[in-house]
Amino acid sequence: MKYEIHNKYIHLKEEILAIPSRFEKEVDVIDDYRNVIKIMDIGGVKCNVKMFKPPHLINQIAYAYIRKSKAERSYLNAEILLSRGVLTPDPVAYIVYKNAVGVTRSFYVSVQLDYDFRFRELLQEKPVDLEEILIAFTRFTYDFQQKQIFFKDHSQGNTLIKRADDGSCDFYLVDLNRISYRKLTRKEGIVNFSRLGLVGKNLDVVSLEYAKLTGENMEYIKGTIKSNLR
Repeated sequence: MKYEIHNKYIHLKEEILAIPSRFEKEVDVIDDYRNVIKIMDIGGVKCNVKMFKPPHLINQIAYAYIRKSKAERSYLNAEILLSRGVLTPDPVAYIVYKNAVGVTRSFYVSVQLDYDFRFRELLQEKPVDLEEILIAFTRFTYDFQQKQIFFKDHSQGNTLIKRADDGSCDFYLVDLNRISYRKLTRKEGIVNFSRLGLVGKNLDVVSLEYAKLTGENMEYIKGTIKSNLR
């Protein structure tokens, strides 16, 4: 077993290392599509525990000897994001098990965030201030791109939105195992919006704001996003 526990939560070491043995018995499941995510009480801290789908044979070997596992990458990326002023739920720990072949199971643990919307729900529920939130979200995306963060899974399910007391919104990135750190080209920055499913007026709002931020032509931005939708 390989693990790392954040200094803030090292006093919960015993409880954290017991997560794998407890995980199957926990019933508060919030996602079991590919990976399984459960809410668990860890020494009085409400935690989001993600157990990654067992990797296929090649990745079992790769994650053990060549590349970091998804759980470890998620933990390290969370620390980097926070150090660069980009919000994500507090990282608590990662735990990785391997056998003679390679990695078999891995867990990423973070503090459960009480949020108001995922980006997907924002588009579905259409609050009265949707346009203002989309403008703020565009600025948030531009900000982390300027910090040389290439968030490859910038999709509808991977941004949590939490309202502040003054009505403004904070944005938190989740699902962090696919991030690289480099300067993005202008086109890469635009295409980074393409997995968000923006259409119609929502696409217009984001394209116009991104044009203001970058100096790029709005119609070019909108056309580039549309042509790369997936």
